[in-house]
Amino acid sequence: MATIYDIAKKAGVSITTVSRVINNHPYVKDSTRKKVKKLLTEASYVPNSNASSLVRKTTNTIAVILPDITNNFFATLFHGAEEKANENGFAVIFGNTNEDIVREEEYIRMFMERRVDGLMLDPISQESHILKPIFKNEIPLVILDREIKGITTSYVGSNNKESASALVEYLIGLGHRRIGLITGLQGISVYRKRTEGYLTALADTGININSDYIKVGKKPIKEVGYLLAQEIVKVSPRPTALFAANNFLAIGAVKGLKELGIKVPEDIAIVCFDDFDNGSVLNPFFTSMNQPAYEIGLIAMELLIKQIKKEINDPERIILESSLCVRHST
Repeated sequence: MATIYDIAKKAGVSITTVSRVINNHPYVKDSTRKKVKKLLTEASYVPNSNASSLVRKTTNTIAVILPDITNNFFATLFHGAEEKANENGFAVIFGNTNEDIVREEEYIRMFMERRVDGLMLDPISQESHILKPIFKNEIPLVILDREIKGITTSYVGSNNKESASALVEYLIGLGHRRIGLITGLQGISVYRKRTEGYLTALADTGININSDYIKVGKKPIKEVGYLLAQEIVKVSPRPTALFAANNFLAIGAVKGLKELGIKVPEDIAIVCFDDFDNGSVLNPFFTSMNQPAYEIGLIAMELLIKQIKKEINDPERIILESSLCVRHST
């Protein structure tokens, strides 16, 4: 591969002159510029982005860290973020933490070392210390979906508590009074708020809260939903409806119930948060509260780019509305 030194030697000019041509510097003769550009093209020369970034002190790169890219919610969120980044001339590098705090911290460190211009994070850890490297290096940051207490930075998410209440109220409106909840760790803001919404809806309707109807798993994944659903139907009397705090928990729950011979919705109704990739599915199944995932990603990236360009100084907090989609699981 040709280097800047090779091009300079062939053109009979200095390395500085070749550098000026590459960076469109005005103080180069037209004849020299044409000659150098011709040699660059013939050599298929690719500038060293790392070297040029040291001069510019930017990399035109943004890092996005998400909990589980296999989940359609996060995949759609990432799509919105990447579209907005590309539209503004930024490349996106991605880290999938797989709901692992250690992995999350490793990605943050790795991306700081790569000198990204900004970072978008959907956090697992709720401890502010994981963000110290970001703040220390004054890297623009936007938190989305899940929150971290005590952090002053821009945030984009949805109205989790209110939406959870609306889901439970929908079940109550269908006549259900024994409503179970399977959810993630309460240290994670979205699961804590969805639990609060569940409890609020029951209390407002005068329904007694049965702690046996609430099951909490370590990770909001299918395997955990499977186990929690099988646990909750052992409670007597058995719930007639189940609120799964995310879509993967709901998928696992249906599998777990099916193995026990319990039919949905005939024996137990199910509602959940977030939609699925139904592009190739003719008969969508779950009644769900759908967050505007694409818009969350897009708006969060838009805020981050404004921070990078120093177009905004003060953090912004944006909460988007979710929508109820009624399907066959109820």
